[in-house]
Amino acid sequence: MTTYTPLEVEALQAQLGDRPIGRRILYLPQVTSTMDIARQEALAGAEEGLVVVAEEQRAGRGRLGRAWVSAAGLNLSFSVVLYPNRWAVGRLSAAAAVAVCRGIRQATGLEAALKWPNDVLIGGKKVCGILVESALLNDQVQYAIVGVGVNVNHDPSEELEAGYQATSLAKESGLRVSREEVLLEVLQELGLIYWQLTGWGDVWEEWRGSLETLGRQVRVRRGEQVEEGLAAGVDGDGNLLLRRADGSLIALTSGEVTLQV
Repeated sequence: MTTYTPLEVEALQAQLGDRPIGRRILYLPQVTSTMDIARQEALAGAEEGLVVVAEEQRAGRGRLGRAWVSAAGLNLSFSVVLYPNRWAVGRLSAAAAVAVCRGIRQATGLEAALKWPNDVLIGGKKVCGILVESALLNDQVQYAIVGVGVNVNHDPSEELEAGYQATSLAKESGLRVSREEVLLEVLQELGLIYWQLTGWGDVWEEWRGSLETLGRQVRVRRGEQVEEGLAAGVDGDGNLLLRRADGSLIALTSGEVTLQV
């Protein structure tokens, strides 16, 4: 059994008070993935804003089916249960990315950028991954789960495959970082964004302005298909607008972006 200092969940909930996200935090030592537990809770009728936090995940996953590995007692792996409408569910990825960037800045003073659509970077290296899953029933959103994994105090660089760059908040700041503080700030910001959709235009501009992908030559892989060109912008649904060498413009809904050199 891995030994670690547990999160101070009771103190965290006391600070969150009656805020919309985090009134209830389900804290577990080990799970398959926090997404799995959050989905089970949603199907059982959990209240909106439930947060599932785990120290270790046996089958944690990121975007595009990748595994997400996190060190117990050092990093953060959590998922949030939401019940958005159809309009809001398509914007959760951007909302979560902005909330994480804001939370990192407030907890550490570090400025983060984004790689489309929602990888959080510091100095060009990945520090956080975000995954959003939702389910429809009779054309209505049944639930949505926002999963977040943040490298807080564990330096992942020695465990990475060649060519993949990642970092941690502690490595970038030079200081040990409070996991509770990072989680508190991110949950508060996500709650503000999600429940105050009248200010969505500002959040959207903040997300778009943080995308360091834009204006650069990129390669986008979608399964076996590869597209190359200039990341010209994003449309109103968050799709990446890619201008090919022949001048044609296409909208990409998903994919793995790498910079062309």
